[in-house]
Amino acid sequence: MFTPQNHTDIAIRCHHCGENCPGASIELGSKVFCCQGCKTVYEILAENSLCDYYSLEENPGNNIKGKQDFAFLDDDKIRESLLTFKDEQLSGVTFHIPSIHCSSCIWLLENLHKINPGVISATIQFQKKELNVQFNNRITLRAVADLLSSLGYPPLITLDGKEVNKKKVDKSLYYKLGIAGFCFGNIMMLSLPDYLSKVDPFQGEIKSLFTYLSLLLALPVFFYSASNYFTSAYNATKNKVINIDLPIALGLLAAFLQSTIEILSGKGTGYMDSLTGLVFFLLIGKWYQNKTYEALSFDRDYKSYFPLTATRIENEVSTFVQLNELRAGDIIQIKNQEIIPADGILIEGDANIDYSFVTGESTPVLKSQGAQVYAGGKQCGAGIRVLLSRGVSESYLTQLWNKDKSKPQYADLDEFTNKVGKYFTIAVLLLSVGTYLFWLWEDSNVALYSAVSVLIIFCPCTLALAIPFCFGNAMNILGRNGLFLKNTQTIEKLANNDTVIFDKTGTLTTSSGFHVGFEGFLNPQETQWVRSLAEHSTHPLSRILAKYLEAYKCIPSDSYNEIPAKGIEGIFGAHLIKLGSPSFVGLNVPGNDIASNDTRVYVSVDGETKACYVVKNNYRNGLSELLSKLKRDFRIHLISGDNDAEGVYLGKYFSSGHIHFNQSPKDKLKYVLKLKHKHRVLMVGDGLNDAGALLASHCGIAISENTGAFSPACDAILEADKFSKLPHFLSYAKACLRTVYFSLVISLSYNVTGLYFAMQGDLKPLTAAILMPLSSVSIVLFVTLMSTIFAKKYKIK
Repeated sequence: MFTPQNHTDIAIRCHHCGENCPGASIELGSKVFCCQGCKTVYEILAENSLCDYYSLEENPGNNIKGKQDFAFLDDDKIRESLLTFKDEQLSGVTFHIPSIHCSSCIWLLENLHKINPGVISATIQFQKKELNVQFNNRITLRAVADLLSSLGYPPLITLDGKEVNKKKVDKSLYYKLGIAGFCFGNIMMLSLPDYLSKVDPFQGEIKSLFTYLSLLLALPVFFYSASNYFTSAYNATKNKVINIDLPIALGLLAAFLQSTIEILSGKGTGYMDSLTGLVFFLLIGKWYQNKTYEALSFDRDYKSYFPLTATRIENEVSTFVQLNELRAGDIIQIKNQEIIPADGILIEGDANIDYSFVTGESTPVLKSQGAQVYAGGKQCGAGIRVLLSRGVSESYLTQLWNKDKSKPQYADLDEFTNKVGKYFTIAVLLLSVGTYLFWLWEDSNVALYSAVSVLIIFCPCTLALAIPFCFGNAMNILGRNGLFLKNTQTIEKLANNDTVIFDKTGTLTTSSGFHVGFEGFLNPQETQWVRSLAEHSTHPLSRILAKYLEAYKCIPSDSYNEIPAKGIEGIFGAHLIKLGSPSFVGLNVPGNDIASNDTRVYVSVDGETKACYVVKNNYRNGLSELLSKLKRDFRIHLISGDNDAEGVYLGKYFSSGHIHFNQSPKDKLKYVLKLKHKHRVLMVGDGLNDAGALLASHCGIAISENTGAFSPACDAILEADKFSKLPHFLSYAKACLRTVYFSLVISLSYNVTGLYFAMQGDLKPLTAAILMPLSSVSIVLFVTLMSTIFAKKYKIK
């Protein structure tokens, strides 16, 4: 509730949560607390030098009476079902915290490590009210929950969809809307005689009674139904931020104060009918907006499915399956650089898992058979087999993907609208004051109406809606067509490039429909060793060889090592087997001596090169048309780790000086950084040997083809069989960006037109209250419709 506080009020309010303290029974120095819990929290914060918490908000804490019991978290099965990660040193959990409500909550919760050293880190997803906590073995899961509860942020824990500690659903909007509607309707009835007074003058004590009753009915509307606008504006201004609720709050405050003064002084009947009607229609608008947003929701947590597959093992037969087909009890194989898609038990092989995706710690963790492994970990080494204990949560993989913060964000449009929205709000305040002063000399009634109408109608909220709804809908459409984006800002990144760089192997070429030749001699056992090495790798050439040699049995290696862009090696008993490029196996073969359009993979046994597999490259369908289309609008480049045997063939598509072979991952990174000085670069690769280049580019797209080895460095994942649609996707992104710009022009035109009529005194606050949410919804529908129409135009279903 937004109401001024006098000194007496402050003296009996809890220093921590702000609730009333009758009798002020609990004191600590000059501080007063409503309960022992709030006093304890203050002492904890003071002891850890965290009282800056109280400078972020006035009485920011949550009341913590009735502390919850989290003893059930001591149960091993419950604890294991909640943890998202666990090893000998570190555990992770994601809690839903319904009571998170402001910046002070974020500040306090992200500083948990200062209160308890057992907490390593804590990060908040404010919109979802989720807290991800990483903690070590000095503190238990129950202790973490108790700590949060003691601070006034008890986690809402669910098991198998059933709440363990129940909390009521927030229905305050419905209560506020109902009270506003009831009071508005009755004030309208009480004002009816006054409306008809021009025909039959309405005077006397009955009129005064009706007027005072209107004031009485307006109080709950102003102090309760409209409270969110006041608290939002108040909290924003305290933090030196101007938000869109400030003009509305000022308009309501001005109307209430002037009406109250008129009624109490006997000079008039005020505008309580308009005030309550304004709040009522504003709340209806908010409810309608919420329903519209739900209908157009683009929550990727349940709609996006990564174009990834897993290798499921059944009766020693491996098959590729979609992630959403995996179930608890399935056995899957995880190869080098592949992501573990779900929690499970290691049943074969020795794991060397990089959990940096989950914890931020890049040091691999060694796991032996029987150990628990967690979703999001990346295997670094020979292939392993995992018995799944849970199904795949793709929303969790999405969360981990979005968690990567190392790539700089280029959100120019978001930054622009935020700045415009700020100055927009300042402008409306000045215009409202100017309008009021202008009309005050002629008609005080018109002055108030006009000033309030300006505050309501000249609203920048449409600026904040155009981008998320246009780009969000586009993200859904692109996802259905095989291009999966990390976030909505990726649309803008896709639209603002002038240079496209391609990797070759696994990007322009495909591992399907291949032809493999063989030169040299290997005995059956050596061929089994080669097949075993290829089986452990996710490199496109390794996948081709593994498929080609599938008739041979895999033999586990004693050790295994893969060097990006070079090859793989393993020790089988006393023998060292190498599989890869000529230089990797110790062979000097000039590129010009290699047959055109062939890629050769060499095999050495104990230092002796004995054979090579000749892979006839199979380029993706529609490659010629794709490159021809892109050349019209972009500078296209090729950087490949392979030899230059196919230089003549690829030279038909890439200009001289724009095609480079024998490039290491570092060379690719340097090339991207060099071009970035003058151009905006889109990098397209397979995410294996070009992760650095993908990360350094303005926008990186990783091609996914029957593999779980996607890279956190990329901004988007493209299904391999949708590769030919890349020009359409880029054109569509540009069209969506134009749609946003056009919607901003429409929004500005609407605001200027409404402002003109409001300043003229021709627009009533009630009308403005109805038009404001309708304008927001119309912008949402416009950008959503246009993004759908453009999808059809650019042949995206």
